[in-house]
Amino acid sequence: MKLHPHFQCFRVSTKEASWARYYIRYTQPISHNPTKQSSPPLRDDTAITTTHLDPALASASLQDHLRTVENWTRMWRQKINETKSSHITFTLRRGHCPPVYINQTVVPQAETVKYLGLHVDKRLTWKDHVKTKRKQLYLKTREIYWLIGKHSPLSLENKLLIYKTVLKPVWTYGLELWGCASKSNIAVIQRYQSKLLRSITNAPWYISN
Repeated sequence: MKLHPHFQCFRVSTKEASWARYYIRYTQPISHNPTKQSSPPLRDDTAITTTHLDPALASASLQDHLRTVENWTRMWRQKINETKSSHITFTLRRGHCPPVYINQTVVPQAETVKYLGLHVDKRLTWKDHVKTKRKQLYLKTREIYWLIGKHSPLSLENKLLIYKTVLKPVWTYGLELWGCASKSNIAVIQRYQSKLLRSITNAPWYISN
């Protein structure tokens, strides 16, 4: 369970519609609170958010909902891993909200949390997300460079096909959200694209990006 704002896209195929309908009804008591926002659990993660100008009241509101979650898990004999849960405060001000508890255990406060593949920091700059994706791109590129590098015997069309199917989805996932990052953060991905595409096309040094 991660306690932070979430962005969710829930898509169900026709064969899974019946299962998903009963699953949401089963987990509905977790998110049924008119003053908070929470997402239906996805595998073992769910997100609960609350907002208030007063940090103490924000934590009190969140703690009230967590008691509902505790009662639900006890009723269905579920186990929450308190140490893997995260409590993050989204604000431009200094400091954190007062701590919250799950089963009398303090939920660790974090500067960055990962939810549905997105690394969200407390100031929503997306710097950590871009940095993580850049590392993933570097590792994936090393694995398939022998296929898309300048010495590869594959045609340019096949190289671009591999790039679009293997590498491009790494940084385009969640682009609707982290695409609003600062120009300096977006430039990190753009530099990677320019460097790799020059290698794929075997462009000479005198051709600009």
